[in-house]
Amino acid sequence: MTKSILLIFFSTIIGNIFAQNSSSNNIDASIDTNQIIISNIYIKGNKVTKKRIVLRELKFKENDTISKNNLAKLIKRSKENLLNISLFNYVSIKTSFVNKSNINIFINLEERWYLWPYPIFEHADRNLSSFIHNKDWDRINYGLFVLKNNFRGRNEILKIKARYGYKEQYLINYKIPYIDKKGKNGIETNFAYFRQKEIAFNTINNKLQFYQSDNYIREIIDASVSYSYRPRWDNSHLFKLEYKNVSITDTITILNSDYLGDRRDNIFYFNFVYRFTSDKRDSKVYPLKGYVYRISATKFGLFKNPDVNIFYLDAVYSKYCKISNKFYFNSGLKIKKSLKNDNIYFEKQALGYDDFLRAFEYNVIDGNDFFLFRNNFKYELVKPRIKQYEFIPSSKFNKIHYSVYLNLFFDSGYVNDNIYDVSNTMVKEFLYSGGIGIDFVTYYDKIIRFEYSVNKFGNNGFFIHFGAPIFINKKTTNIGRL
Repeated sequence: MTKSILLIFFSTIIGNIFAQNSSSNNIDASIDTNQIIISNIYIKGNKVTKKRIVLRELKFKENDTISKNNLAKLIKRSKENLLNISLFNYVSIKTSFVNKSNINIFINLEERWYLWPYPIFEHADRNLSSFIHNKDWDRINYGLFVLKNNFRGRNEILKIKARYGYKEQYLINYKIPYIDKKGKNGIETNFAYFRQKEIAFNTINNKLQFYQSDNYIREIIDASVSYSYRPRWDNSHLFKLEYKNVSITDTITILNSDYLGDRRDNIFYFNFVYRFTSDKRDSKVYPLKGYVYRISATKFGLFKNPDVNIFYLDAVYSKYCKISNKFYFNSGLKIKKSLKNDNIYFEKQALGYDDFLRAFEYNVIDGNDFFLFRNNFKYELVKPRIKQYEFIPSSKFNKIHYSVYLNLFFDSGYVNDNIYDVSNTMVKEFLYSGGIGIDFVTYYDKIIRFEYSVNKFGNNGFFIHFGAPIFINKKTTNIGRL
């Protein structure tokens, strides 16, 4: 089944992989020379951001000698790189000739607002549609989340969270993307503590089964350190070491003896993740052109841990192309294959969580292995526009860009498992769905999608989602189930 889907997927997109996108050339055609020297690069508007952070994302540097015909392409990609680090709302790059063979480059930036003290009031379900469907208002989280982007002007990120309610969480996270002058090496540290009075202890009929108590029935300690290596603009490596400690009450072990495996009420283990990503999309927020692929290897239970022995590989490939003036096509395939897998319910997730088929929002399909294939055909209803509101005093908020796209989509997937296939009919079943939707894209990386979809069983409905419809998922930490 997986091989067939792979053949269909790659035959669908292979014709687009080598497509070239035309772009305007800012070079004066009257200049005869084929080589141009970049004399100076002037940067304006980086009041907080260090100059070296901006220079790191450029595909050229001062004193470079480059082809005249290649300059427009390098400028376009440099602009995309600067927007993709999510430090600026707007970026413009212009050129000016010093003489026939030398140019100056002028970069104008409009920085974002970087300090966000968020009051937390959110649902704690797998997705918004599931929360609306369940109508369980006990599953509400509240608290405070402080996010500091571009900390110290070096694109560092500091997160502090105190969340209460359904799923308590205390978090501190610090990410330094560049610890060296060349901007190739980075580190990230994370510590989180969770506790809950209600959790999902099993999956039956493709629905999560919950148990609730007046006391806390599960606690999780999660600590990790990550090292990233980005030798080029588009390619990156991630190495992550994680410690996880999970405790549950005796009641949960009685309800599901495999929740932590072998009737255990506590396990602690180290995990290791390696991930390679090659990302050549025009936008990491809502891409329309380019491609991205990612390959990961994950091992739960290091140092001969007798409690946990899980090892799996997963891969993602997504392709984005422009068909004509207003029409676009996106396609994405994700595959997970388990090579070693202890029967630990807490760590066994497939579709219905971060990865899901549309029109299956109310279901979970647990298992060891899966593939998910998504396709979107887009029509640009409203091309990207900028509207300025003069009554808003801050330049970081008064200029809003937005665009709207109509979507036709088709998803398919398959989950393999030998434990949950008896009580869950969607396991070992080829699944598919389709529908129509509207995507609204605006500034500060905000996307809201309104979709109507129907699946192979005839289940249908209107659903609301946030984020781009074709993955990649940015999450690097999995803290387990609800």
